[in-house]
Amino acid sequence: MIKFTASQYGAVVAMLMGIAVLAGCKKPDTEIGLEYAEDDLLGLNQTDTIALYFETIREDSLETSHLSTAVLGNMEHPFFGMHQAGFAAQLRLSAPDIDFGENAMVDSVYITLRYTGDQYGILSPQNLHVFELADSLTLDSNYFSNKTFATTGEPLEDYEFQPVVLNPSETLYFGEDTVGPEVRIYLTDDFGQRLLDAESEVYASNQSWSEYFKGLLILPDANGPGQGAVGIDLVSGVSRMRLHYHNDTDSAAVFDYSINALSPRSNVFAHQWYPPFQALDEAYITALDGSQKAGVFSGAGLKTRLTFPGLVDWNAERGPNRAVHKAELWLPVDPAYNNPRYPIPTQLFILSENEDGEPISTPDQTSIGLTINGNFDAANSAYRFNISQTFQQMLNGSFPSDKLYVVASRAGISLQGVVLNGPDVEPASSDTTGWKPNARIVVTWSE
Repeated sequence: MIKFTASQYGAVVAMLMGIAVLAGCKKPDTEIGLEYAEDDLLGLNQTDTIALYFETIREDSLETSHLSTAVLGNMEHPFFGMHQAGFAAQLRLSAPDIDFGENAMVDSVYITLRYTGDQYGILSPQNLHVFELADSLTLDSNYFSNKTFATTGEPLEDYEFQPVVLNPSETLYFGEDTVGPEVRIYLTDDFGQRLLDAESEVYASNQSWSEYFKGLLILPDANGPGQGAVGIDLVSGVSRMRLHYHNDTDSAAVFDYSINALSPRSNVFAHQWYPPFQALDEAYITALDGSQKAGVFSGAGLKTRLTFPGLVDWNAERGPNRAVHKAELWLPVDPAYNNPRYPIPTQLFILSENEDGEPISTPDQTSIGLTINGNFDAANSAYRFNISQTFQQMLNGSFPSDKLYVVASRAGISLQGVVLNGPDVEPASSDTTGWKPNARIVVTWSE
């Protein structure tokens, strides 16, 4: 089974997203090859009955270190289940050699996190836990979405200020102070005083600071009130921990501990799946039949594996001069599984694997002048992929794998999914629209 746990996954997806951005100014070309359709001399043939086999695969784990954004919250998705998202990050000194002055006393300490603007599910206040990491993070290490980070003990959050507002559109009020939208998590005064009382050597440099304070793990309370999740900026330096204090000479001093691009960090996710994906909660079950419904979910959640079980026989029935002009994969979405409150991804990606089981892009994705598409076609309620070169290489026996994987485009930085119709779905008896609801590959070829 392919494992998207290696660092190559991030590189492949990043490359695909880069290609998508470069192609964004050009209308997706989903008609490649059809210029031959009016030339009867070519003797074009077309079929959409080549057998497909679908499976929903639980994502093993994704490398989520070094990402610029995180997700925070406890979200229930009506079609997929319960999803928790949080992150671990090291804090950096806003300035070294800080002198807190004589008789420094804490006034308050809190974490303030900047929104990216992304939000998932129906937002409401919820309890957030903050833990001190037991081990340091490093920028040259790779961390994965299912890692369990060791912590030093009890949560650091001040329960009197829970639950916490998670809403990029909501202004916050603290006493007489009004602040713009942010996630603010108050921590205990005992913790703040410990920071003030640390030896001066702790603040001599970021290295000595990180040896003293390893970092923070911020997670939603899976059993607490509230729902929804939000995107968090981890690199601009606006997300931070802020310490308010006073001393003998200053009645309102402030010191910041920043989260920025130099902070080692990692996103973490946990999922509890609803039917028809619930069996994937069992560790020994890694794949489910997708002939009727298949799932793709980000946050290191789910992907769909597809194979072409009858491809060898189909190819054997073709003539020696067979040439594929177009192969387009259609992945329809039942409108019942497209809730505007939980928007489906605007784009999906297709990956494959090399001989070592490592993720690779398909030749259609990397070809100059060819757009693989993968965007959601609302008019046809389907995702469409031009995989002509991939299909041709599979027929020729030159493609390194017989498997393709449909994956989320923002796999490590979002909580978003789509339920795809499988290849065995049939139209309802009352449906007179002519819409084909089944996943299929439409192949146009000549012989």
